[in-house]
Amino acid sequence: MSENNYGIWIGENSVVAITEDLTISFLRLKEDLIAGILRYNETGILGVAYGHGTAEAHNHTAAIICDSDKNFVKNSDEAADFIKLHNSDKISYDEQNQKLIYTTYDNRVFENILAEKIEMSDFERKNEIDNFLSVVEKMARWNIGKYLEISQKCLRAGITTRKYSICYNIQWSGAIIGGKNLDEFIYCRVGQNGYCEKGWAMLPTICIRHHQTYCTFEDNLSSVKDYKPDENCFVEDSCAFPADGGWYWSLKKVTDDVIYLQGCGGDVYEIHRK
Repeated sequence: MSENNYGIWIGENSVVAITEDLTISFLRLKEDLIAGILRYNETGILGVAYGHGTAEAHNHTAAIICDSDKNFVKNSDEAADFIKLHNSDKISYDEQNQKLIYTTYDNRVFENILAEKIEMSDFERKNEIDNFLSVVEKMARWNIGKYLEISQKCLRAGITTRKYSICYNIQWSGAIIGGKNLDEFIYCRVGQNGYCEKGWAMLPTICIRHHQTYCTFEDNLSSVKDYKPDENCFVEDSCAFPADGGWYWSLKKVTDDVIYLQGCGGDVYEIHRK
């Protein structure tokens, strides 16, 4: 894709995040079926996760490419097949209508509009100490980043922009190359970032986890608008999960190099000045 297409693209039933090297896509194939697809743009699909069902009743299939010989770690033969199939997916740009078109191998078409432009330089930018910036602006700037980690037991990737936080995590604690292993962890998610003086909140909009799958919005285009957390919902020295569906982490401490947020179960999250 052209660098003009780098960004977070959102459709009624889809999210496609495109950077120079990575594309992470979430497709609602049916009301109760979501596919999460991670592509390394130069070589092809690295991982596929399918979530079947709802947050209440759920099962999943997942597979990752785990080495240069393209061996699979998988929890089903079907999951490995999905990697091969989705390598035939196409992404194109409709210049007339300014839409990104994602077409799957079986000709399902997902139209997307640009929700947020990505500038690759933002990921490499060094944030100087600037005490004129508010804590809100510091969190939004410092949080921007991307990563990719691959091993025989794990595929982890993420793209975080000002508005969105996208992660892709499939792990096997005792991976068997080309075999089946049920001791697995799956967490592939799109979230909307919301910052305020009280802390950071994130509204998950599409999620495939080892124990649940869901879309927050019936029409995912609702996630194009900014997410603004309710400051009254932050709980000092704790996390919170209020009625708006967001995950709230309260501000704990701010230094020149790190912003500390109160996570759940006593955890402390850190946003580092890069």
